[in-house]
Formats: sequence, C-alpha cells, structure tokens
Amino acid sequence: MIFRAYLGVILTVLIWGGNVVAVKVLLEYFSSGQTIGIRLGFAAAVLLLLALRSGWPRWTWRDWLAVAGAGLLGTTLFQGFYVAGISRSPAGISGLANAVVPIAVVLLGSLVGQKPNRPQVAGVLVSLTGMLWLFAQTLMPGSVLSPLGLAFLGLAALSWAAYTLANRPLVARLGLLPFVGFATLIGALPFILPVLPTLGQAHAPPLIWGLALLSGLLANVFAFLAWANGAQVLGAARISIWQNLSPLLAFGLATLLLSERFTPGEVAAAGLTLAGVVVANWPGRSKVRSEKY
Repeated sequence: MIFRAYLGVILTVLIWGGNVVAVKVLLEYFSSGQTIGIRLGFAAAVLLLLALRSGWPRWTWRDWLAVAGAGLLGTTLFQGFYVAGISRSPAGISGLANAVVPIAVVLLGSLVGQKPNRPQVAGVLVSLTGMLWLFAQTLMPGSVLSPLGLAFLGLAALSWAAYTLANRPLVARLGLLPFVGFATLIGALPFILPVLPTLGQAHAPPLIWGLALLSGLLANVFAFLAWANGAQVLGAARISIWQNLSPLLAFGLATLLLSERFTPGEVAAAGLTLAGVVVANWPGRSKVRSEKY
C-alpha cells in the first residue's frame, strides 16, 4: 500500500509537469476554449461515472449551489486563467502557477482567520519577492515573458487557492468523488457547450486529439485520485515536498522539447519564487494543503 501510494505521488508529479508542455502543444492546434473543453469534457465524464457508482447524490439545493460555486472557482476560473496564462507564457515558467498555489492559500487563509506560522510567512515573503522580480524581467530587452501572461497565471493560482479553502468542508460533508465529479462538470459546461459546434472544424491529427484526451484523463482524473490516496496513506506533510518538483520538470521538458531559453535573471527569479514555496511548504509543519488536479 505504501509503495503504491509513493508510486502514485511520483507519477502525479510527472503528469503535472508534463501537462504544462502538453497544453502548450495543444494550443498550437486548438483554440483556448477548445483546449479546455476537450480536456475537461472527457475528464468530467470519467469523474461523473466514478461518482455515480454509489448512486445519485441526495443533496439539498444549498449543497448544489455550493458545488456550483466551487466548480466556478476550481474549474471555470482556474482553467480559463491557466490556459490564458500558458498561451502567453513559456511552458517552463507556466509550471510555477501550480507551485505557488500554497502561497496563495496562506495569503487567502489569513484573510479568513487562518493564522500562518513563521516559516509560512517567510516563504510567502521570499516567493513574493521572486514574483516581483519575475514581473520586472518582462521589462528587460529580449525577455520572452509577458506581464499579462504572468498575471493570468497568478489569477489561476488565486482561483485554485480559493477553491481549496472552500472545498474542504464540502468534501467532508458530500463525499470526495461526488463533489469533485459534479463540481468539475458544472464548472466545465461554460467551456464544453460553446466548443461542441466547432469541434468538426478543428484540423488536428489523431495524435493531437489523443494527447488532448490523455491530458484530461491523466491530469484531471488519475493525478487527483493518486494524490488524494497519497495524502491519505502517507500524510499530506510527507508528500508535500514532491509537489515542488512539478515546475522543475515542466522547466526541463520545455527546455528539451520546446527549445525554450531563458535569461539568467528569469531563471533566478523563478528559482527564488520556488524557494519560497519550499520554505512555506516543507514537510512537518502544520498548514493548509493545496492538492492540485
């Protein structure tokens, strides 16, 4: 059981890092809306089938409103901002959006009475310094970074952090799979419905269609379930440090597969941002977790 949990966590990190590059490739063949709609439509269908194995949920209308609101935060807003950020940013930098979610969770949690500890405060300050440095790099001649792209990635991290804070009591009351399945479906509908009539006009080879479906299945279904199992078996603190390897993998894959190149200042700023995340997210400290899927 422990071996399988570790294997799932390691595969999840690989999937999250590779998914940034996969989305970057998909955006060369599909529009942003199509990229989100295809991936999430398939993932939502799989999650819904898994959720309905125990029957239709007997929720109140307030529960349904809460699930819809969570879907808006964690799927509609997050996916919209995330793909918009990736389309305007190098894949190697876009991977940081996943990493800084714990920083956003600490910032938003402090607004609702969740007092951060000293390491979390230090990590937030270091990461924010790195982010400001990264934004400053967009002003340098020859920079491949876009301030608008970085802003969208930051909004994606904030959206997911808000979803993380909101979903904990809902998962405990409504159940993990039913909540995630219906929240994902409801949140994905604004992307799925508009792109359905346009799919016949999409000119992409079968391999790219397969990549889109595989991206949705792995990143939005398998990775989430594997990460949740790892947190349950090994503990969130023990697996937390693995999350920080995802942007490093995305950076490496983008450099190797997409031939992306960065200035020393851009690399240093990204490294400082990630260093702050590591400080705030180091195992053994009590904190709000920010599972990503």
